[in-house]
Amino acid sequence: MENERAARDAIKEMQEYEVLEGVGHFFDADPLPLDFVLPGLMRKSVGVLVAAGSTGKSFLAVEACMTIAAGKDVFGLFGGGEITAGPVAYVALEDPPDVFWHRIHGIGKYLRESASEDDYKLIRGGLNNIHMHSLYGRGYRPMKSDDLTASPHFEQTVERVKAQGARLVVVDTYSRFLAGHSESDNAIASTLVSILEQLCNEANCAVLVIHHTNKASQFAGEQGNQGAARGASALTDNARYQMNMWTMPQADAERYGIDDEARKRYVFAEATKANHMPPQGVRWLQRQAGGVLLGIDPLPEVTRGRQRRDRVEYDG
Repeated sequence: MENERAARDAIKEMQEYEVLEGVGHFFDADPLPLDFVLPGLMRKSVGVLVAAGSTGKSFLAVEACMTIAAGKDVFGLFGGGEITAGPVAYVALEDPPDVFWHRIHGIGKYLRESASEDDYKLIRGGLNNIHMHSLYGRGYRPMKSDDLTASPHFEQTVERVKAQGARLVVVDTYSRFLAGHSESDNAIASTLVSILEQLCNEANCAVLVIHHTNKASQFAGEQGNQGAARGASALTDNARYQMNMWTMPQADAERYGIDDEARKRYVFAEATKANHMPPQGVRWLQRQAGGVLLGIDPLPEVTRGRQRRDRVEYDG
């Protein structure tokens, strides 16, 4: 209860109180278009990317950064829609810079071998728009432990993101961002989202937090549900956007005639919560060499007879 009271007081204290004296102009004037950083993820809002370990969520987050930095959905992750180019920031709390280096280099190698020359140059030219905040092993704590307000560490992040002009900030991962606080505490989760909204508001950006699915959803095959995020439900409740990722289940592999080894290269992704966008359905992704994820067209289902013949041919 003490934590909850402190968290609620912190939320009140950290927000500026602003009153619009009359809203008649909203009634009369056409609204400005909503500014989406990625489809469904609006500027000045917090989103969550949820997946089990080793699904490829960090790769997807890096590719999303490259997509925005280049201003084009080169990887086909977001349906090929229009993307506004701009700087991005990647707050790396879970891995040292060497891991990030390997991911970037792996993506570059794939693009050199497989992408068009124009797309390769576009991605390569956008890399200077990606700013990595390497905070692994530095004891980063976003909240003060005594009153749960934004810490000096976090205020420094806000200032740097503002200076970089980032449209998107990726936080990798939520559990590291908690800095020892319980994932199951709804008050803590609400407070952290409010702190991230402070970053959104002051730096005029969107934030995408990388998080894990809970064990129950993995065992039940429900990783595509909105409630699959591990820990406090307040994270999903307070975020305005959530994308879930999951490896193709065995039952789906049988429907599409894919053997067990090959199915691990197929990943499904869906915006399970998008407050400012209609449902878009499940997107198919395929893992390429080095872990690169590409959007692909859904495969056709196969008949049971065809599945049996394939198995016989494979066994023979």
